[in-house]
Amino acid sequence: MSNLTYVEKSKFEKLLGMESGYVLDFSNRSFAEFVRDSTGRDIYDSRYDYEGGSKANRLRAFWQKEDNSVVGKLMSAMLDYSDATGPSQEVCRLIVARLLQKSPDPQPDTSSQQKEQSSREQQRSQALRQLKEDFFQLAADRDRNRAGLALEKLLNRLFEIFELRPRQPFRVVGEQIDGSFELEGQVYLLESKWENDPLPEADLLVFRGKIEGKSTFTRGVFIALNDISIPARDAITRGKAPSFFVMNGHDLMMILSEAISLTEFLRKRVRLLAEEGCVCFPFSKLV
Repeated sequence: MSNLTYVEKSKFEKLLGMESGYVLDFSNRSFAEFVRDSTGRDIYDSRYDYEGGSKANRLRAFWQKEDNSVVGKLMSAMLDYSDATGPSQEVCRLIVARLLQKSPDPQPDTSSQQKEQSSREQQRSQALRQLKEDFFQLAADRDRNRAGLALEKLLNRLFEIFELRPRQPFRVVGEQIDGSFELEGQVYLLESKWENDPLPEADLLVFRGKIEGKSTFTRGVFIALNDISIPARDAITRGKAPSFFVMNGHDLMMILSEAISLTEFLRKRVRLLAEEGCVCFPFSKLV
């Protein structure tokens, strides 16, 4: 595997426009031909399958699976193909030179990095503790409408803490969207309900309709604090492939308690949705 650092990967991702899931202006066919001509590798081989298999995710897997020389060859060719200029392109050229062993490996100040990482983790833990306290206060609020609106703001703060670029509630023609966020270059719609009882099928069908009305690759997360009913679990997967999964109050509490990070929770649930069609899944089995 290559020894690209997180910062180096970020430089390449920004230059190649990978945030959207694409790589430059490549189509699937031209991307496959380009990688094959540059390295002799088949980028659509199963070994490069990662989080849905977009071009950007396949390139990320390529960085992980291949050694420095192969990654260096491909990235050098991509820089030649790209029309980018300026400091960012020059920095990426230096990274390629290192991969091809034309310059020594970077020697990071590990003590400084460790201190910075520790500081970030402490700040995140403190923020999560505050959110947990706020959540308990909302649970005791007798005005459930007010609590529901406050929950939307709390969730937005939670997704911000994990740098998932949340969008606050917004309206499109004829419908209200509680929010959205980004994970691994993919956008997910967000819906939240805090009712006294498990939600019936109707609420889930409305959310599924919102997802299906956007694009074929849109997915979602339905946060039902008191879960969904057993009949709803059966009905929502009958006849159609599920396009979202449910997160309940216990899941949320485990995230706020740092039993699992929000990002890791979402990645595991997305994989279960993709591989097994699981809309609901017990937290005890997830971890």
